Amino acid sequence: MRDIFVLEPATHISPVHSFVVSYPYLLEYFSSKPSLDAGDVGRGAHMIHGWMPTILELYPQQGRSGLEAAAQTLANAKAGSALSDKEVEALAALVNNSLVGASKLLHFVAPDHFPIWDSKVYSFVHEKRPHHYRVNSVETYKQYMALLKGLATRPEFPTFHDSIQKKLGYSVSPLRALELIMFLNAPVYGA
Repeated sequence: MRDIFVLEPATHISPVHSFVVSYPYLLEYFSSKPSLDAGDVGRGAHMIHGWMPTILELYPQQGRSGLEAAAQTLANAKAGSALSDKEVEALAALVNNSLVGASKLLHFVAPDHFPIWDSKVYSFVHEKRPHHYRVNSVETYKQYMALLKGLATRPEFPTFHDSIQKKLGYSVSPLRALELIMFLNAPVYGA
């Protein structure tokens, strides 16, 4: 993996890009909610899928109770609780059968605890094609979370984090700062 602390100074972050402009508004929605319910799961899933190239399909196997279980998972995440693999898998199964969608939903609910995960970030971290079976692995996502938490303890991280926030014009969690540089510097693989 390339050194993000070396890449960051040369990484341009466009202040008018839709994902830069919309990010704090999505965060604000979840941070303003004292509790989460099934409706917040549906609204949140649709909001974060605005960032994705796929149309959202919700698969609540148990109907409303599936959405309520997802709301409890998100409430646990928001409270800073560690989630089990089963909880993350159930959330992914609900949201397009996609760990990418689940990670984005978790991130907006608990940005200090859950980083965004997608195929571009996978490509940056692993330096290989982001096939679905590789990206949709909870174990790989957990390894990525551990990697970011380790990077955030490096001595150069505070300067890196401050630079990202100045480029964005607003505060972001350490996990978001790290993920953003990975996302923007991901290799492109041809078809």
